[in-house]
This record gives sequence, C-alpha cells and structure tokens, in this order.
Amino acid sequence: MRVQCLAGSGVALSLWVTSPAKVTAADNLRAGEVKRPGKGDVMEAIIQVLEFTIAARDSYTVGHQRRVSQIACNIGGEMGLSKDRLRNLRMAGTLHDLGKIAIPSGLLSKAGNLNPLEFALIKTHPQVAYNILKPITLPGNTAKIILQHHERMNGSGYPQGLKGEEILLEARILGVADVLEAMCSHRPYRTSLGLVETLDELTGNKDILYDGAVVETCLKLYGKDLPAPLAVTIPPPPVSPGDGPQTHKIFSQMLPWLQAKGGKTWNWAKLHTKGHYP
Repeated sequence: MRVQCLAGSGVALSLWVTSPAKVTAADNLRAGEVKRPGKGDVMEAIIQVLEFTIAARDSYTVGHQRRVSQIACNIGGEMGLSKDRLRNLRMAGTLHDLGKIAIPSGLLSKAGNLNPLEFALIKTHPQVAYNILKPITLPGNTAKIILQHHERMNGSGYPQGLKGEEILLEARILGVADVLEAMCSHRPYRTSLGLVETLDELTGNKDILYDGAVVETCLKLYGKDLPAPLAVTIPPPPVSPGDGPQTHKIFSQMLPWLQAKGGKTWNWAKLHTKGHYP
C-alpha cells in the first residue's frame, strides 16, 4: 500500500509499504497450479539431461548408447523379459557409458593399444557411472545393470569380477549388445571390424565370456546380415529461446559440423526390431 508523509521541508513524499498480511491458502493454491510431471516423466527428463551432458563432451558415445540400448531390448524381448525389465534395460543401455565423462577424451579416441595404466583407467567407468547415478532412485536394478555390464561369465570382467549367475541377466544381455555394436560400428579410432569378426568373437567365447543363451538369441536376431549403414542423427544442443541471439548463432554454426562429424563416425547397420524396444 502507499502512504504519504511530510518531509522536514514540508514536501509530501509517497512511500510504498509492503502489506503485513499473511499469505493465504488461496495464494498458495494459485502458486502451485503448475502441473507437476509424473514420476516417469521426471525420470525420462533426467536421462535426457544426462545424455546432453555426455553429448557436450563426447558426441559419439550418445549414439553408441542408444544403439546398444535398442539391441539389448530386442534381445531381452526375444528372451521374454517383462515390460518393467525391458524398461530398466533400456535406461541402463542409454546410460551405460556415462562414467566415461571421467576419462580423458584423448584416451577414449586413442589409436592403437592402451598401456596397462590407461586400460585400468578405462575400466573405472562402470563404477563411476554407478556412483553418479546412486543419488537418483532409478527404477528396479537399472544402476546395477550399468555397474555389471563389463562383467564376464568366467570372472575375468570388471569392476567386481563377478561370475556366471552372479551377474544380472540384463547386464549379460547389455554386455553382448555392447560388444556387437562396438565391433560392427566405426569408432573414432578405427573402422568397423565387420560382422564376421564380431560373430567369431561372440561364438568363440560363448559360455566363457558371454552368456550362451544371450549369444544364441543375438545370433538369431543379427547373425545373418547387416544391411545398409544407417547414419544416426546427433541431437541438437539444448538451447532455449531465452538463451539470447549470440548463443543461438554459435550453436547454429556448430550444428552442421557436429552432424558432419556424426555422419562419419556413427554409421552402423539397420536393426531389425521386433517390437521389443520400449
């Protein structure tokens, strides 16, 4: 409210004084009228934020994770996983390399063999991802699937050296999908190794490194051929209208370069989906 008073010189001054009235229940109701998103919407938004975070540093990894997620869900669906387990597997696949944000980018794209120290650093990424995601209440065993996706049937994997049934089935599926995608894809440091070498790796290490039933299902779905390469589109950088014209100009100049880069490094084969990808 406004009040008037006289200053020492006789000049009238107008002052605004904040009303001392308490906030009413109606005020609180109006302030809370914004629709709250459901729990599932929040979780998907968190995953998208994490994807954008990864893409800002390593654009290749986002496409790799999405393809691995799709392959894993197709295998899991063929093996009869429930809708909830497929959802957890999809989320885990989408974020399984999140921990690589802690790895120097030069190391991730290094051509040639890694030395023991470099490889030891690479092997920390499942644990780093698990630690990052621990404060978030992901559904089911999603975080543990990520933690275990580099474990192997004979105990030679990492980070915990689990064996056989100690490894979650979803993690065993994700591990095979990861190998299939990585070997058949052009990587920043090498070209695709091709289908023949990939199948040799999976079949030669069936029930040694990789779950036999998972490998058989993978071969059933993807073992015949890999058709024409598919370029995976890099998502546009997260820019909002309020970011200002300069920011929009910078990102609009960057995007064609990112897309060109993606076209060279994100090529893989089309995936024959069977309706299992949630």
